[in-house]
Amino acid sequence: MIYELRQYVPAPGKAEALTRRFRENTLPLFRKLKFKVVDFWETTDGKGELWYVVEWPDEATMKTAWDDFRANPEWIATKKVTEADGPLVASLQAHTLRRASYFKP
Repeated sequence: MIYELRQYVPAPGKAEALTRRFRENTLPLFRKLKFKVVDFWETTDGKGELWYVVEWPDEATMKTAWDDFRANPEWIATKKVTEADGPLVASLQAHTLRRASYFKP
């Protein structure tokens, strides 16, 4: 099992729109596509950053799932509509992680 930690920094003035897109479109589409989002956070500093973790069986599955997501007609249409006035994301970081063998939750 691997985990993917993703961080989204909203473009200036777009934090609310980015949150709305995740709430109304992205997360429901993730559920349809069987993405296993194990947790989701918003920063408390008012900057509107979004962080979340997705659980994957392996890196090949992760890559295929993201390729399928980016090619999904529902996502393409959502992105087009929600970014009509410009991009919502200033930067995105994704890190692939595995649980340390010496850590026991």
